[in-house]
Amino acid sequence: MFQSKRFIYILISFFVFLLFFTPRMISPTSKHESVSAAQMKIEKKQKEKVKMTVEYKGKILRDLETHYYLFSTSKKGTINISWGPDTLGSDYIITDKNWSAMYGNGDELLAGDYMLVITSNPAESPEDPSLLSYHFILKGLTFKEAPDTTLPKLTIESPAQLVTHLPVGEHDVTFKGYSDADRLIFTDEETTEQLPNSFEKTIHFDESSPNYRAYRITATNATGNSVNRYFEFIYDGGISE
Repeated sequence: MFQSKRFIYILISFFVFLLFFTPRMISPTSKHESVSAAQMKIEKKQKEKVKMTVEYKGKILRDLETHYYLFSTSKKGTINISWGPDTLGSDYIITDKNWSAMYGNGDELLAGDYMLVITSNPAESPEDPSLLSYHFILKGLTFKEAPDTTLPKLTIESPAQLVTHLPVGEHDVTFKGYSDADRLIFTDEETTEQLPNSFEKTIHFDESSPNYRAYRITATNATGNSVNRYFEFIYDGGISE
């Protein structure tokens, strides 16, 4: 009799255990499966996003400006790039960061880091415009992440012209402007220096200066996209080199 009651007590205890503890044991597994399913959906969407059509639009100063857009591919693909409307006079190349090879429409790209370089093409430009529009449509590549299609803003208040003719005599030329770039660099043929976002820098010309001098201002944003703007000075009072 005692053993029978003991058996019944054990059996009741076992059912109580199942009633109160089994849901807690099952619940975490169920929750984990739910989280995994949601994560898979997110990853699938991310993979769908990186194989995409990318459009690059902007305006570029004829001859003396270059735009650089960086992007990274995650696997081998074939370049499919076309011109959109309103692109007369603009041109492009695709290259790696070391400029070791150049690619165009129909070429194959391996997984890696590249940049789309936008330039003007004087042979196809309208009659001497100062500002050209461009629109390039890039397809066929699988990106590690959606490429940044923005550029830093660069406003130059002086000099007024990208090509300046200076007569004989001494001259002070001031580079003045501002940018929202993360990095702003001023370069001549010998030196490179970083500029503040609002800058003013003076260059002196005298009889000891060369008769031709070139300068470049490079504005770069956080993702590495950049604008190169070039300035040329033809100086009648300078030394021929």
